[in-house]
Amino acid sequence: MGDLYAGVMSGTSLDGIDSVLASFDAPGSIKIQKSTFEPYPHEFRSTLKLLLNDPQPDSKLASEVDSTLGGLFADAILRLLEDQPKDDVQAVGCHGQTIIHRPNADPPYTWQAGDGNIIAQKTGLPVVTDFRSADMRAGGQGAPLTPAFHQFAFQSTEESRAVVNIGGIANVSYLPADLNEKVIGFDTGPGNALSDQWINLHKGLPYDKDGQWALSSDIDENLLNQLMTDQYFQQPNPKSLDSRHFSIDWLLSNIRGVWPEPNIPVIQSTIAALTAESIWQGIRLLLPPIQKIYLCGGGAHNQAIVKRLEETSELQVASSEELGLAPNLVEACAIAWFAQRRMVNSCANLPSVTGASREVLLGSIIQPD
Repeated sequence: MGDLYAGVMSGTSLDGIDSVLASFDAPGSIKIQKSTFEPYPHEFRSTLKLLLNDPQPDSKLASEVDSTLGGLFADAILRLLEDQPKDDVQAVGCHGQTIIHRPNADPPYTWQAGDGNIIAQKTGLPVVTDFRSADMRAGGQGAPLTPAFHQFAFQSTEESRAVVNIGGIANVSYLPADLNEKVIGFDTGPGNALSDQWINLHKGLPYDKDGQWALSSDIDENLLNQLMTDQYFQQPNPKSLDSRHFSIDWLLSNIRGVWPEPNIPVIQSTIAALTAESIWQGIRLLLPPIQKIYLCGGGAHNQAIVKRLEETSELQVASSEELGLAPNLVEACAIAWFAQRRMVNSCANLPSVTGASREVLLGSIIQPD
């Protein structure tokens, strides 16, 4: 086992914290030593939702969430590293919880909560955090960043691939078989966030397990067509999102325009179809031809999304498991890889994805006292 790096990730789906301990010896060679998942405490998850849904976040609440998250991330890392000699671990990568991301504002700004200083002090390890800012200072979107890791982990000369990460938001990476061709990537639209919010609102459940509720009803094609008129889907790349754009309020305003008395289960089915449809539209309109689609993230398990994507694309849709990395581990593994890149002073952004003017070092290093 080579030098070990820990990665900790909490996505826009707000389910909890994924942690991975891994080494990266060469492109495509990833060795995962251990992984853990820690669900958010119920009360904290509710507080986090309040902050994310507030158009003008309260500074006191924001500060409390930043500190609490730092502690939760540190605890997750300590559990990950139980029985692991600390000297074997070179650094911890922590992306943080995205609260707001506005790359097209003047000036652009982004904020991922989770105080890296707390993580460094509690774990006694160097922490690499704030991965987006340097790319944004170079004129980029600061997201999605994972296409660079997808290139490292999944690119093959045997086929051109689309790797789609379906977290709260969905993003796609185009990995060409021709290694001289540029990697392309962008956020395609909603992933699991709308689905999670809708089932939580009407059933009190955190998410639609395996997409079973969505599979139980028909899709309203008129509503789906209305949702697909959102201007984001027509934008060229580079482009990126946070969870505030495709919100419940956005969904309800579109429903009122189509359906005065909506059928609740049908809307769940239509939301899953929206995720699949927007993924395929992004691939079809903005990427060169591909041979196969690989899914990662929690949405890879949503059979309603997978079924619709297979039907609309007429391509084979597979899990990243087929490429040697479980769907739920890809993002945390990516963050560990970004930490490794920063600690060895290697650039890790892809200007062809983010629109940055140049390659830059991603992340700030926080050393423990």
